[in-house]
Amino acid sequence: MNCDQIKGYWMKIKGKVQQQWGEMNKLMKMTVAFITFVFIIVAPNSYSQSAVQRMDDAETRADRLEEKADQIREADEAAKEAVEKRRENQADQMEDRADQLRESVEDEADRIEDRADKIRDGS
Repeated sequence: MNCDQIKGYWMKIKGKVQQQWGEMNKLMKMTVAFITFVFIIVAPNSYSQSAVQRMDDAETRADRLEEKADQIREADEAAKEAVEKRRENQADQMEDRADQLRESVEDEADRIEDRADKIRDGS
């Protein structure tokens, strides 16, 4: 093999490497273009769908919180009514006891007066 043959092989190899490098370069450019397409076209659409879903989830959570707040308000009203009813019952019982005590004291006073009258009459 002489220098010219070696140089010829070298040039062929160099040409094939450059050709393959060019094809690889084209493939890289196409890959970059595809990735760019995905990020520019597909990603915002996916993000907007995700945002819509998140908004729906937020609305659902807000509705649940409103329902819980309504339940708490209703329970609070029921508790207030129960406390008021219990107070009324307690006050009624105290008034009944006072009436009974008053009657008992009046009966005792009547008996004492009757005894005093008997003592006056000498009987």
